[in-house]
Amino acid sequence: MSKDPTFSVLGGLPTRSERYEAYRKEWDRRENALDPSDHPVHVDLESVAVCDLRCGSSEEDPQGFCQIWTHEHIRTQGFDEHTYQRGYMDPVLYGRLLQQCADIGVSSIKLNYRGEPSLHPRIVSFVREAHGLGFPDIMMNSNGNGLARKQPDLFGKIVEAGITDLMFSVDACDPETYHRQRVGGSWEILLNSVRTAVRARAEGKSAPDCRIRASVVRTHLNADAVDSGRMEEFWKGKMGVDWMSISECYFPAGIQHHWKAAEWRQMDANEFQCSDPFRRMVVTWDGRHTMPCCQGFTLEIDGGPVVKAQGYAPMVSIEQAWASRNFDRLRDSHRARTWDQKGKAGEPICQNCAVTKMPTRLAVPTRAIPLPVVRT
Repeated sequence: MSKDPTFSVLGGLPTRSERYEAYRKEWDRRENALDPSDHPVHVDLESVAVCDLRCGSSEEDPQGFCQIWTHEHIRTQGFDEHTYQRGYMDPVLYGRLLQQCADIGVSSIKLNYRGEPSLHPRIVSFVREAHGLGFPDIMMNSNGNGLARKQPDLFGKIVEAGITDLMFSVDACDPETYHRQRVGGSWEILLNSVRTAVRARAEGKSAPDCRIRASVVRTHLNADAVDSGRMEEFWKGKMGVDWMSISECYFPAGIQHHWKAAEWRQMDANEFQCSDPFRRMVVTWDGRHTMPCCQGFTLEIDGGPVVKAQGYAPMVSIEQAWASRNFDRLRDSHRARTWDQKGKAGEPICQNCAVTKMPTRLAVPTRAIPLPVVRT
């Protein structure tokens, strides 16, 4: 279970195989011992850095609450140097990084970081390739739209390819709320994507450990549906997902804004030690950056590029990035509980991170929206 105070689970966690649970024991050991060992347990390979939605945006609030859309908005203001470049991971680079992960003992792979992975034309083969190398956990977050707009059976194929954790970002249990929050998405395409994935798994076409999740960002729009149980009733009861997770809405880097359904308090190092740098890392789509956690939005801590690129540091392997001086510096600041300090001992990336904020949920008005009828 995540130590992230913004994250919670509705109902219980699904059961897993002994093989899966064995890898999770190492995940937990890293947290308890603050021991990075010589390789990460989990690696995010960012298959794409593009998205087809602009969540939380509107004419009144074009920035929205989604990290990648925020960068797109900033780019329109003429600040390209402060934004990520958009793109798709090269299949050759993906294969090379995946093999490195297998060779050094990585157990878990996630096929996205910021963007929508179902936009990658090779996403099914990416899953199949990871499954063929025997990773106990192959994860993917998706908005359920992407190329499913043109390929209605896409998520059934992803399940058949061997995904183990398929997480649909849904944010609503009715079309009205969905279209206000997941701007640019199609409610019917999302439902079809979930339905085809659940059906493929029910027909025995999936990996043994395949579990399907509905993920929700809790905002002032959907908080009543979350708190009343309607969200869980719809996605678990009517749509057949295995479990649900809830994350409190925060603006990138933890800044508060009008979408929030909680008040936030900054924790200090006596209250919080982050375990991600001891077990997880991220590789960006172009291979130019590696990060020791999932919150490095401004690339303040970089383990080096995994490609040869003019103007960048010498190319490193995933194993070398994991042992980099920058990664170790961040780990030391959490071991010594100095990340919250000013000056050299502190880490601004952690001080600005949403995971170091403690939310207290706000009361929200009840919204009498009936659950929609869905076809089976």
